[in-house]
Amino acid sequence: MCIIATKPKGIFISKETAKNCFDNNPDGAGFMFSNDDRLFIRKGFFDFNRFWASYTQAMIKYDNPTSILHFRITTHGLTDKSNCHPFRVNDNLGFAHNGVIHFVDTHKKRSDTSMFNETILRRLPPYFYKNDSILQLIAESIGTNSKLSFLDNKGDYVIVNESAGNWKDDIWYSNDTYESCSIGYGGYGGYGGYGYTYFPINKKKKKNKKIHSGVVRFECQSCNKKLTTIYEQNNGLCGTCDYEYTL
Repeated sequence: MCIIATKPKGIFISKETAKNCFDNNPDGAGFMFSNDDRLFIRKGFFDFNRFWASYTQAMIKYDNPTSILHFRITTHGLTDKSNCHPFRVNDNLGFAHNGVIHFVDTHKKRSDTSMFNETILRRLPPYFYKNDSILQLIAESIGTNSKLSFLDNKGDYVIVNESAGNWKDDIWYSNDTYESCSIGYGGYGGYGGYGYTYFPINKKKKKNKKIHSGVVRFECQSCNKKLTTIYEQNNGLCGTCDYEYTL
C-alpha cells in the first residue's frame, strides 16, 4: 500500500532502488524538497523515466536537499495526479502517507489521505508537527499500520510511526517494497523470505468487515483482544484483525 522514502540532505537514493519503488507501487509518484524557505512539491508521474529526470534535476540544482519521495498504490479514489503524494498541508508543510486511514469519510474520487489532509491536518495549528502531544494523538488515531512523513520549508522532517518502517543506507523507508520482488499488480503485500510477495486482492475473497457504529469499543469485535489505541477503539478491531479484514 504505497511506499515513502525519506532522504536526508546529502544522501543519495539509487536509480535502481527508486525504480523498485516505482515498479512495486505504480499508481503515481511524487516528491518534495525545500530551498530558500520554500517548499516544493512535484507529483503526478506515471512514467518512471520522467519521474527520475525531474527528481535528479531538482537534486542537482538545489544541492541534494532533504527530500521525501512517494510511490502510490491506489486503495481509495481515482488513480490521477490529484491523489498522488505528497500533499500540501499549508504553504510551509507537506506530507506523504503509507497505509489506509479508515476513520475519514470515503469519496469516490478522492483518496483517504486527501480526505485526512482536508478534514484533519489542515485544521490543526500551523506548527502542530513540532508538538509531541499532537503527533502522539495522530499516531494513535491512524494506527500502527499507517506511517506519515512531514517536511517543512526549512528542510526539517518528522516521521510518525517511524519504528514501523526501516532505515537502510541512511534513508527511511515505510516498508520493504524498495527491494526487487516478484509482484502481482493490484494487491496488498506481506513480507516473504526473499523480498516482498504480493497477494492480489482480486484473487482472494474479502471478508465482510464489521463497520464501526460510532461507539467506542475496548475489545476487538473479532477476537476479543483488548484495544489500546484510539484508532483501534474507534475501528472496533485490533491491529491484527484489521489487517486480516483488508486482505
